[in-house]
Amino acid sequence: MLGVQLVQEQRIRLSITPEMKQSFHLLTMSGQDLTRYLQDVAEENPVLELEEETAPLARIPRRVDQRSYASYDPLLQAKGAEPTLEQLLIAQIRVMILPDKLENMAVYLAGCVNDDGYLTVELAEVQAVLKVSMNEIATGLELLQSLDPAGVGARNLQECLLLQIRRDPSAVLYAERMVEAGLEALVPFHPGRTGSRLGMTSREAQTAYDYITRLDPKPCRSIGCTERPHYIIPDAIVGLHNGEAHFSLHAAGNPRVSMNEACFRWIRDEAPDEIWSNRAAEARAIIRSLHLRRRTLMRVLTAVMEEQEPFLVKGPSALKPLNLAIIAEKIGMHESTISRAVNGKYIETPHGVYELRAFFASGIGTTSGDKTSASAVKQRLKEIVRAEQSHRPHSDSQLATLLAEDGIIISRRTVAKYREELHILPSLERKRWA
Repeated sequence: MLGVQLVQEQRIRLSITPEMKQSFHLLTMSGQDLTRYLQDVAEENPVLELEEETAPLARIPRRVDQRSYASYDPLLQAKGAEPTLEQLLIAQIRVMILPDKLENMAVYLAGCVNDDGYLTVELAEVQAVLKVSMNEIATGLELLQSLDPAGVGARNLQECLLLQIRRDPSAVLYAERMVEAGLEALVPFHPGRTGSRLGMTSREAQTAYDYITRLDPKPCRSIGCTERPHYIIPDAIVGLHNGEAHFSLHAAGNPRVSMNEACFRWIRDEAPDEIWSNRAAEARAIIRSLHLRRRTLMRVLTAVMEEQEPFLVKGPSALKPLNLAIIAEKIGMHESTISRAVNGKYIETPHGVYELRAFFASGIGTTSGDKTSASAVKQRLKEIVRAEQSHRPHSDSQLATLLAEDGIIISRRTVAKYREELHILPSLERKRWA
């Protein structure tokens, strides 16, 4: 027989309030994202007021009538958009005295050049689209390839290198012959075998090879405006004064908000509907969350810099192994909170601007029983490669042995991984034969 009974039991359940969720969300944001978020919230909630940072007054030349600068806008000094690579190439074509057909063909091909300077279409495809002869297309391509910089309009790497060599009055002997023979003769490179195959001495082959490696495989990568520049505004600043570290939050990345006094008094005195009361409560919650965010960031930043104090004096080579658990235990917070605090945050130090996560480096064992950071190992690896003899470069096994002599226990595979991350070529490609 089924029955109904009332039973009492105790359960412990963790619940997260909406205000806690908002605090976590604000803690995860970077300074720029936080500013945009607060601007959007302040537009929707008139109770919340975003305090504007006062910009310094612009300096006005003495000889200029200052009355015309009554409403001076510092953005007027902002740099305008740079011309694209296509516009720069077309500008060179326009100043030439050319037949209309040749000019139009060169302009069309200039629009088919990618950001690195290479032609991205086949000539047969151009012929099918424009319905012109191949001779006209070849003449237009020849004109395009005569423009600056040398190598623009090339269809492959080999043609790009040849264009640069042929326009260089100080080109090294046999460099053109070596490139014409094929790029497979350059990687891997052996001057004896290459010289005997192309009819030159090993020293001439090495000299030509060194010249070819100085050519630019992407001649237009630094020309023209391809994307908007990316600026980083640090969330915090740390500096050394009389041997002591001083910390501060950057004002641009940590905006301040307050309650609109007039609106708040009206809500308190007039007691309008529930909507306005909810907006006032929302504004107070955001202000509390921002105060909590600042306190958390300062605590995490102070703890990290105390652990990485040698970095402030000696630089990246003095970074120590560090993980989130150490900081969490040091300041009495959960690891997930530390992870949110360091996510997307940047800090300005005496040695440059670093992402806060860069100070959490993995540890590598040493013969003394302590651990050193991967950044310090990479720095030492660069120093060893920089000091090696060019005709006898160290292999990955030899690099691991040399690091072991410095007390760093590391495998050959890890050395190869770090070498690739540092963009250091293998020993065979670093070797200079003559």
